[in-house]
Amino acid sequence: MKKRKFLVVVDPARQHHKGISWIVQIGQQQRNEKLEIQLFIGFETGDRGDPDTPTEVVKGPEWFEELVRPLKDAGLDYAMEVVWTTDWRQSVIDAVKRTGADIIMLAKSAAEHQAGLITDTKWGLVRNSPVPVAIIGRNSSETVKRILAAVNMESTDDKSVELNEKVLRHGFELAGYYGAELHVVNAYQGTEDFPNFSDVQRIVDVPRENIHRDMGPPEDIISDVAEKLQADLVIIGSKARKGLRATLRGNTSEKVLEKLSTDILVLN
Repeated sequence: MKKRKFLVVVDPARQHHKGISWIVQIGQQQRNEKLEIQLFIGFETGDRGDPDTPTEVVKGPEWFEELVRPLKDAGLDYAMEVVWTTDWRQSVIDAVKRTGADIIMLAKSAAEHQAGLITDTKWGLVRNSPVPVAIIGRNSSETVKRILAAVNMESTDDKSVELNEKVLRHGFELAGYYGAELHVVNAYQGTEDFPNFSDVQRIVDVPRENIHRDMGPPEDIISDVAEKLQADLVIIGSKARKGLRATLRGNTSEKVLEKLSTDILVLN
């Protein structure tokens, strides 16, 4: 039986915890796999989109009981740790390595949605995570009917080719898991003849009419196609960087992350 372990990140400063609802939905799929849930409860400091971010959070036993009630009601087993740290990003990554989690699940705050921004710490986690990061959006759906995989087939270097294949194969696997439609989008800057539909179809079996191509900025094309399709999940790739380059903002992946309001799965 296949095992899948989720590290569900909970910020106790927030009122709503969509990560809990999302993992309950996954648990109720009743697939032939063992689902393990690890709750990481840690305060993400320095939310640059929210001027009212608190500097301390006090929670009692009742809050913890209410937090995990949906998991208990669904009959899901879980483990939980509470962390107070000055380096939230690294603490999450350390928890992934310590627990052997396959995926990180977290949510944007209301302020991030309103401002069209993500925090520096969240961005740093996405860029440096050793496992995929699922970001739950404002328009998160209870069911996954359409998945949109965003690729850049124009880039032919080894890392880009590997990342494109990873995005497409994850999309294909998840479409089968949820019984969802798989769509692919490619924004390009070159001629209108590029890329070819066969470039995608040689990797995954997706109907030609489900492959969307358009010329323009990727953040605009991807978000427009996602809105048109009413996609429930968008999968994008992000090249991991180290050192100073890992802190740089404003690249394509970040622009896409900040523009989308649906659920996003980021692969490095």
